[in-house]
Amino acid sequence: MATRTDINGISELQQRASRANRPIRGIISDLDGVAYRDDDPIPGSVQAFRGWHERGVPYAFVTNNSTKSAAQFAAKLNGMGIPATAAQVFNTISAVSILLQQRWRPGTPVFAIGEQPLLEALEESGYRLTGTDAEVVVLGFDAGLNYAKLRGAIRAALAGATVIATNPDVLTPVHDGYDPCVGVLTAAVAAAVPSATPIVVGKPHPFMIEQALKHLGTRKEETVMIGDQIATDIVAGQRAGLRTILIASDVPFNAVTGVVPERIITSLLDLVDVVSEETGAA
Repeated sequence: MATRTDINGISELQQRASRANRPIRGIISDLDGVAYRDDDPIPGSVQAFRGWHERGVPYAFVTNNSTKSAAQFAAKLNGMGIPATAAQVFNTISAVSILLQQRWRPGTPVFAIGEQPLLEALEESGYRLTGTDAEVVVLGFDAGLNYAKLRGAIRAALAGATVIATNPDVLTPVHDGYDPCVGVLTAAVAAAVPSATPIVVGKPHPFMIEQALKHLGTRKEETVMIGDQIATDIVAGQRAGLRTILIASDVPFNAVTGVVPERIITSLLDLVDVVSEETGAA
């Protein structure tokens, strides 16, 4: 039997997983590339989420972006016409804060690179931001990244500080192309200090997805993770035990050996009727 291969090089037969016929009762979704692109809403996605909201289908969002708080992301979504609350958004700011609280006492000196929401969250969690004698280095996206900040991170790592990165992404989509992301900064620090193995809290680590699943209250086998990147979204979803759906986009990605999404779609509208019919009154 011949199989047809789509634009991403994954055959239709490969997409057919054993759980494909089970109902979809919960949705966990990436943000940039799925709900919107930079500051531009994706019309089909807006329509899909509004439809799920009206039908009472539970959904949540997970993002590696550390430049906004959960409340800011929710405000952005609502401004685009997608109903959302801060409680539905799980990002790497809270993930970093939780990791610090699990492993380091309040008051621990932290050298952090990132935007204001990340820095504020670290201070609110009880950690002391410092430029010297840091025990932990936190690497997040920073549009104001400069040599002085890179030097500070490397010197702290050389002195034995633990390095935490919000996410491994090397590119982030913007309105006119792509910008370097945290993965590039992390690679620079790791190249300078090979003994400092960074801890990455964002996708493909399943932590945020597991938190989102608890919020939804749905079963793993009846919940899908939707994303536009195999190496982060799909891998994280599978590590969390969820069914995964890849939405085709123009963001470049590399295939990951042995990782195949259950389904590939071109628009969230491809899922609207499936989810609403399968959810029903259950």
